[in-house]
Amino acid sequence: MDSPSQAAQIERRSRTDTRHPSHLNKAYFTLPNCISILRGVCAVPFAIAVLLEYWLAAFCVFVYAVVSDLLDGPIARKLGLASNTGTRIDHTSDALFVFCGLAALTQLEAGPVSLALPLVQLAAFIEYAYKNSPQQPSLIPSQLGKYNGILYFVVIGTVTTQMAFNLSLISSLWIYVISLALTASTTLSLVMRVFARGRSGTHQRH
Repeated sequence: MDSPSQAAQIERRSRTDTRHPSHLNKAYFTLPNCISILRGVCAVPFAIAVLLEYWLAAFCVFVYAVVSDLLDGPIARKLGLASNTGTRIDHTSDALFVFCGLAALTQLEAGPVSLALPLVQLAAFIEYAYKNSPQQPSLIPSQLGKYNGILYFVVIGTVTTQMAFNLSLISSLWIYVISLALTASTTLSLVMRVFARGRSGTHQRH
């Protein structure tokens, strides 16, 4: 039979174990994180709407993606919920939405987006987000990476908006040229990060 002190220790451990999952839930499923997660989830219906050419539906999903991307950060800071976990969720959701959106646009008959762009974008994000050392707690994109991230949404938004409202402000040829330039700048950003990481590793070894 356990002594009173042993019983008290067991009870305290059991309470700690019970509370632990709730702490995890609070860390991940905050309001701003849920807004970001929903943006990532919307990547699939957006891609399906594009492939089926339901352009108005695609436009509505795209608007949510942009608005949520603008609001989740300020909401997190306003509520005191900003965290490295939230930053990773935010950037991962952005990357997923962009990849699915660009990949879907490459399948259109007009072919306004280079097939290489979503592939290079995905490779760059994987290197950027998941090749950091365990000691690096948050994601810090380069200036070129920030501009690339904005331009991915610009390309997707331009095609989606023009198709949804039957506009022809920018020709498919120009959008394709822009997508090629964006592929080149994304590749450059990726190479620069790999080179900088390798140089940093060399310095640390010495």
